[in-house]
Amino acid sequence: MPEFFAYAARVVIIFLFTYFGARILTKKAIAEMTAYEMAGIILLTNVAAEPLVTKITTKAVFGTGFIALLMILTSRLALINKLTPVMEHTPTVVVKNGSVDMNAIKRMELSLNQLYGLLRQKGYSKVADVEYALIEPQGNISVLPKSQKRPVQPSDINVTTQYEGLTVPLIMDGSIIEKNLEHVMLTKDWLLNALKVQGVNDYKSQVIIAELDTSGNLNVTKKH
Repeated sequence: MPEFFAYAARVVIIFLFTYFGARILTKKAIAEMTAYEMAGIILLTNVAAEPLVTKITTKAVFGTGFIALLMILTSRLALINKLTPVMEHTPTVVVKNGSVDMNAIKRMELSLNQLYGLLRQKGYSKVADVEYALIEPQGNISVLPKSQKRPVQPSDINVTTQYEGLTVPLIMDGSIIEKNLEHVMLTKDWLLNALKVQGVNDYKSQVIIAELDTSGNLNVTKKH
């Protein structure tokens, strides 16, 4: 039994160090990671899991911290313009002036079927409608349509639009988000009064979410 608890303790310690190490390394989705970030994550998991077999926890703690340090250093080096092409992939043009660059997609080991699938995800079923399409360093595709095929913008038809800023959630699942309330420079009393106007007397049991838009309106979604 003592050995079982010791093993459980090692699992908890390694999990926490792996979690915080991964959090330090990157906040990107796996598909958006650079090559050095992927290498760091893979190495991190191997080093962190070692004590589960060897029982030497301190080695994994040191290894996890050292990998995190290396990753931070690498990410700083990647910010230097001269080193960026070495540390990261560069964008690759795969469609130019409505024509597929076959050499480019071969270098990327991308099939025409995959390319068409990526274009369809962006809403373009015809390569002829695309001015430029680029595979970004993160692996996703950016599409610049031809001017005749791009969606109509309000400025194209001289329509004036109102400013649309960031809607701020003030209550989520019955809990007031104090930091957001401070950010918009409002008080809890103001919020409670605004809720009462909308028939909410107990926000903890009645409100799923309450958001403040840029016009100062409080939009409340109530629980059923």
